[in-house]
Amino acid sequence: MKKVLLLLSLFFSLSLFAQLPPPGLGSLDCVDIDNDGFTSFEIDIYLNSIRTRALTVNTGYDLSGYELILFPSETDYNNNTNAIVTPNYTNVIPFEQFCYLKLNYTGFGTEYNQGDLNYYFSGHKLRAIPYNGDIESDGVVNGIEDLNGNLRLADDDTDVDGIANYLDLDDDGDGVDTINEDYNNNGNLLDDDLNSNSIPDYLDNSVALSTNENDIVNIKIFPNPVSSTLFINGFNTEYNFSIIGVTGKIILKSKSSSNSLDVSELNSGIYILKIDFDNHFIIKKFIKD
Repeated sequence: MKKVLLLLSLFFSLSLFAQLPPPGLGSLDCVDIDNDGFTSFEIDIYLNSIRTRALTVNTGYDLSGYELILFPSETDYNNNTNAIVTPNYTNVIPFEQFCYLKLNYTGFGTEYNQGDLNYYFSGHKLRAIPYNGDIESDGVVNGIEDLNGNLRLADDDTDVDGIANYLDLDDDGDGVDTINEDYNNNGNLLDDDLNSNSIPDYLDNSVALSTNENDIVNIKIFPNPVSSTLFINGFNTEYNFSIIGVTGKIILKSKSSSNSLDVSELNSGIYILKIDFDNHFIIKKFIKD
């Protein structure tokens, strides 16, 4: 009976090893240009990133003495077949393909417990991220979040907070969620550039409606909606101002020291009033009726 239990225990242990312990899954997310579930993955670059991440972020493992081989399925991993040897690999399972990494010690450098390596580094996902999707629902489609155009989404991190833009609700780290930086309210975040520096406001931390309003909390505009005269209440100093339409076009730009602006000639619609003074700027939306 003891022999039977021992054999069952051994069989159970081997089965667990064959299935691999649940690792902290790695993920390579690349833009799927035509939204068909397939895209190209730069495997060599990804494997190098695993080495860097293992040493500096994850567990302090120096994998320089190991050969890293990625397999397209668990069956291939177990049978040592169909290793991914090309620098660029197109997934064969649409949208998300689980792959398995084998780490072979070369005889040089530090050698680690193989079971620990399997646990921490064996599991990986190749994810084809639809270009037209919006994973974090911030108003910017996934393909646009690929700022450097290399299809790899993880290396686009405008505010360097460790969260890639396609997963970050506040891409520029200015305290205002990306989706709330559509200051001209036209549903397109790419054409909002209130300081005219050719950087969309959602990627520019010098433009933050909420932050700037908090700097000078007493500044108000009224009435809103307005028919003819827009009043500005809260400060008495000379200022530069711009009135911007929903397309991003500057309708009117001038200097004033008055607490009122004549907007009677504007067409009905939504506008942005931008006021610059004393190294500050504030942004207010108003409706011309």
